[in-house]
Order: sequence, then C-alpha cells, then structure tokens
Amino acid sequence: MNRLCILYIFIFLLIPYLSCTLPDDSTIAIVNVNVVPMDSERILTDKTVLIENGIIRAIGKSDQITIPTKAISINGAGKYLMPGLAEMHAHIPTPLETLPDEWDKEAFHKWDENVLFLYVATGFTTVRNMYGDPMHLELRKRVERGELIGPRIWTSGPPISGNTVQTVEQAREIPAEQKAAGYDLIKILPGLKREVYEALYEAAKEADFWYAGHVSAEVGVPRALETGYLTIDHLDGYIEIIIADDADDLPASMFFGLTLIDYVDETKIKEAAQLTKESGVWNVPTQVLIEFMLSGKDPEEMARWHEMKYVPRPLLEHWKHVTRNFQSWPDYSQERVDRFIDIRRQLIKALNDEGAGILLGADTPQWWVVPGFALYHELRSYVESGLTPYEALKTGTTNVARFLEITDKAGTIEQGKWADMVLLSGNPLDDIANVEKVEGVIVRGTWLSKEEIEARLGEIAEMYGE
Repeated sequence: MNRLCILYIFIFLLIPYLSCTLPDDSTIAIVNVNVVPMDSERILTDKTVLIENGIIRAIGKSDQITIPTKAISINGAGKYLMPGLAEMHAHIPTPLETLPDEWDKEAFHKWDENVLFLYVATGFTTVRNMYGDPMHLELRKRVERGELIGPRIWTSGPPISGNTVQTVEQAREIPAEQKAAGYDLIKILPGLKREVYEALYEAAKEADFWYAGHVSAEVGVPRALETGYLTIDHLDGYIEIIIADDADDLPASMFFGLTLIDYVDETKIKEAAQLTKESGVWNVPTQVLIEFMLSGKDPEEMARWHEMKYVPRPLLEHWKHVTRNFQSWPDYSQERVDRFIDIRRQLIKALNDEGAGILLGADTPQWWVVPGFALYHELRSYVESGLTPYEALKTGTTNVARFLEITDKAGTIEQGKWADMVLLSGNPLDDIANVEKVEGVIVRGTWLSKEEIEARLGEIAEMYGE
C-alpha cells in the first residue's frame, strides 16, 4: 500500500475525532450580556443566553449556566441583547425583467439577495413583503434552506389595484388563488371600485385569506375598518376622515391627503384612533417615506447619505428625478408639508395612546428608504411623535409577534423561542438611536459578527459604487 493511500485512510479514521473538537455553529452562548427581553420595560443584567439549533434553550445568571465545550462563545459584557426587529412593509425586489427598459440591469447584480442581507445586517430578522411575485416564494425557500442569509419572510401575492381588478368576477377569484399559490396575504393598491372591493371582502371571508395595504377612495377608512383589513399602510385614508365638518370645495386628495391638510380638524384625531382600536385593524405608518420625500432637501445631498452607497446607481438616479419633480409640484410648500408631517405624527401618537396596533414599516426600498437603515429613522420618528423608546421598539418586536400570531415563537427573548436577536453596544431603552449600534446579529440561530457584517456591506458598496 503506497503512502498516499495510508494517508487517506489515516485522515478518514481521524475525521470523527476532529469533528468532535470543532465549533458547532448550532450552539451559541452569549455571555455576561444585558438582556432587553421586551416582555416589559426592563433590563436583565449579567445573563448568559444559550442557543441550540436556532432555539433559545436557557437564560440565566452567567455563573449558573453551563456552556457546552462545542459552543461558540460570544462576550456580551457591556452590550445589550434584544429581539430581532421586523420590517412590516417591504418591497423585496422583483425580477429584473420588470425594470424599465432603459435601465442598466447589470447594475442590479444580486439586488434581491443584497436587500435581504441589508435587513439582517441592521438587525431586522423578519420581513413582510408587500409586492409579491412567484420569485419571492422561491427566495423564501432558499433562505429557509440556508442558501441565503436573510430574514424570515411573509409575503403578499402580486398586488391588485383598480387597473388590474376591474370586475366583481375577478375579485371573487383572488383570495382562493393567492392562498393556493402559497402567499400569506393580498396586497391592495389604490383605485378599487366599491362593488369590486365588496366582492373581494366576501371572497376573503369565504377563503379565510385577507388583505392589507392602501384604502381605495370609494371604500374609505370607516368601511376598511368595518371589514377588517389586516393592516392599513401609510395611514392611507386617515386625513380624509379628520376633515372639518364645515369644509367644502375640497381639492382632490393626493399623496395620502397632503392636498387636504389645510382642511383638517385636529380634534377628530382621537376619534379616528378610537375607531381604529375598536375595529382591531393594525396600522403600518411608513412615516419615514413621507418625511424623506417631503424633506425639501437637495436630492444630490440626499444621495450622499451614508446608506445610499448600498443602492444601485440607476435606482438612486431615479429617486433624484422623482424627488425633483415632486418638489416642483404647485401644491408643494414647506408650511403645508410641516403641518402634514405634524398631523401624521399626532395620528401615530393617538393610535398608540388608544391601544390601536402599530407595526414598524418604512416601505423599503422605495424613495430614499434603504432596507434596514431607513427603519432606524422610522423608529426615531415614532419617538419624536411622543412614544417612548420602549413603545417604539414594541412596534417591531412584540406587536409583530401578536399580529402574526407567533407569540409562542417570537417577539421576546424567552426560553423556547426562536433565536432571532440583535446585539447592541448601547441600551435602546435609553436612546432609540442605540438600535443602530449593531455588534452582531443572530438569525435562525446563525451568528453574524460585526466584522462579518461590515465585510459583506463593503462588498455591496463596492458592487454598486461608481
């Protein structure tokens, strides 16, 4: 027998012993960490969190938890561990064929995969996709199989609107069709006729498969609340229901009611929030989308924001173009914009105060809202609206678990729940900006260190850089 054969046999026999001493990615211990469990507004100090096969197996004082020798041990001293956050109004990229013909499609290399990574890199371990396509079902499977790093994905089917669904007969078919295809909900865009909406509602009840999104003008928020939207997104239609009773000669409502802002009666905001609470319908404000689009800033300046380096150049140029056009709109004025933003913030505060459900969402990646990064701004806007940091964080953690009916699996850091968590260098209950100080992320029990995250972000920036 030659030496090479003997070497192969030796290595083969040794493999079982070698594998016993190698780290096992399925077992992770975060040691001496401050836990932000999100079951109440509190911090659990000096804890060790033990994770096995993607599940939290134990939480206890660091001197009372036995760490398996095979575990990856992470020093959490001085850091804060909280549940992973959720983006509840995302637009995971659709096939490149849907892009305008004049756009350089090569510039969008791996855009869908990179978007998924951007969410995870910033601590967002759950995403609800609100512009579904068959490719998203396959993308979800690839993430679940571990082929891609990405968040847990809930997805709508292909959206419906007044242009795509114009008859009662069409509306009746949609819930059963999208449910059978494997989607999680129906996304509604504007423009549905009232009779078409009512047919959709009846079919949704029969199929037990519901819808969310925009509120068509012929439907209105009161009827949307009566019929049980899963979520109303963008606070769409709310300005219309807080118009002063004596207002007349109203202009057409555009951009979520911006053109109606001069006719608003602020005393009606509380009533609107109470009505929402009674209905059980949730809201996804996507406030940052509105505030960025209406910021009045020079688009060239906005394009230099830190997170814009992770955006394909053609898309960034498109955002600049859209923003310039918007700022030249005759009804655009800073005074009107400031009041519009203030009224929306009052609505957010009132919804929270009345106990109506709010879910975190920023409509990423739409105009200027980059996956993950924009949600930091969204959280800040909630705090600036009057919510505490804890209340703001609930919109992306415990509220999401309640809404998705997975409180036994997610939303808080507790034994037996999914190991989807983010490690921070600052206490997010003290300052909401501390959610940006990511030291590492655990998604589906896989640990991504700050160094790994920054390296991959650097690759994305280089991929899309000029």
